[in-house]
Amino acid sequence: MKKYNLIGYILLLIGFIFIPQVHALKLENITVLNANDSYKGGTPEVVGNGTSNVTITYNAANLKIVPADMGIGRTIDAAWVGAQIVAPKDISIETLKQATYKSGNSEDQLFWNSQDTLKQDYNEQSKPHFINVFGAVIEEHLEKATIENKMITYTWTFDWDHNGETDQTVTMKINPTGVVLQAKEDDTVLWNFDKYEEVKKANEEKEEPKEEEKEDKKDDVPKTGDVVGASAIAFMSLLLSGIYLMKQYRK
Repeated sequence: MKKYNLIGYILLLIGFIFIPQVHALKLENITVLNANDSYKGGTPEVVGNGTSNVTITYNAANLKIVPADMGIGRTIDAAWVGAQIVAPKDISIETLKQATYKSGNSEDQLFWNSQDTLKQDYNEQSKPHFINVFGAVIEEHLEKATIENKMITYTWTFDWDHNGETDQTVTMKINPTGVVLQAKEDDTVLWNFDKYEEVKKANEEKEEPKEEEKEDKKDDVPKTGDVVGASAIAFMSLLLSGIYLMKQYRK
């Protein structure tokens, strides 16, 4: 028996040596960005930095609308907050050229074609390769999030090794309660905590009818006795009409 046990241990050891081991990617830390340098947007909370699931939460943000610029991806006038995502350094250039990412439910995009380092001709393996991703914040987004009692949320997913599976997810959340949003032309405040309270209160009043409206609706509902009485009268009318017609037919 000892002989067979020894053979078993040897085979097990050989298996550990020769079976391909799963290579875990070493994920890099992300850096929080803001499109407008003069409005840093507060200090967000970053959870899980350098892991497969990173969450950036703005519970307080001082933001300013900046003009749209299609040349750099700003599709609308908005405040833009985002993150710099660095590719893992331990994957080859060949693999990185096939790596994909997407925003929300959008189509996959090639990371290589979108990276900011490409503009500086950083093609060496030793150089960092990264992209800057941004989410727009406008007054309409803040109002919608307040009414739905949610945060403005943007999500980006990355398949770094091009195997069809998500290797990293970066989620950014903006809490409408703590945002101060200013117009691009001047320092006019478009949104702050007072505006949040105003929108929230208006929505609650819209959803819940006032007490007098509830009473009016109660009065409009027919009582059970009234319904039964009306049904009895209708039945008797039909019965008498039937008897009268039968008498006329016999004549």
